[in-house]
Amino acid sequence: MNIDLFLTGHNEAGLVCNAAFKAQPIGVILDAQTQELTVEFDSGDTMHLNVPMEISYREKLLFAHRMYMGYLEEGLLTDSFELPLMYLNDPYGSDFGQTVGITKPKRAVVAFEQFMKRCNFAQALHRENLGDEDSARSVLRGIDPHALKFSPQLQRQIQLTAVPQVQGAPQMAGLGSAGATTQVSGKKTTKKSDEDQK
Repeated sequence: MNIDLFLTGHNEAGLVCNAAFKAQPIGVILDAQTQELTVEFDSGDTMHLNVPMEISYREKLLFAHRMYMGYLEEGLLTDSFELPLMYLNDPYGSDFGQTVGITKPKRAVVAFEQFMKRCNFAQALHRENLGDEDSARSVLRGIDPHALKFSPQLQRQIQLTAVPQVQGAPQMAGLGSAGATTQVSGKKTTKKSDEDQK
């Protein structure tokens, strides 16, 4: 798998992968000392990204506090998430960013699509084969980040989440109940059911 870092001018960051992880990613850890990233998964496993980032990019990530991740396979976006970004060896101290709540991992297709329209390629962060010069290029490989195409499965998921949920019809008071109440000449009386009258 190859993974690239993308950034906007507003301290937004994202990882673009050329394949999907088998496990669900739940967060990203930046070690500010080594300038390397590690992805955490719900299975308890981690994946260390093998290319350290440039120090100028590290500074941007220290202010990001969250990170997008998208899977681009065969030119199509197959899934994307918004993940919390956590820090090791934070040069600003452990209290830095405490006012920013840690976001829970969540699917973020529309947000990722909008992020890609605003971002620029920063650098490679992981390469399956570090010796392969051809893999040094961006994982986009000619894909226009301003006009991402979704996989059919992802399109179906978006359509399903966009369908409004049908709520049950409101029930009218007094229908179908044995002890319904009625108002008679200003007095409140209770109807007895057929069984009560027998």
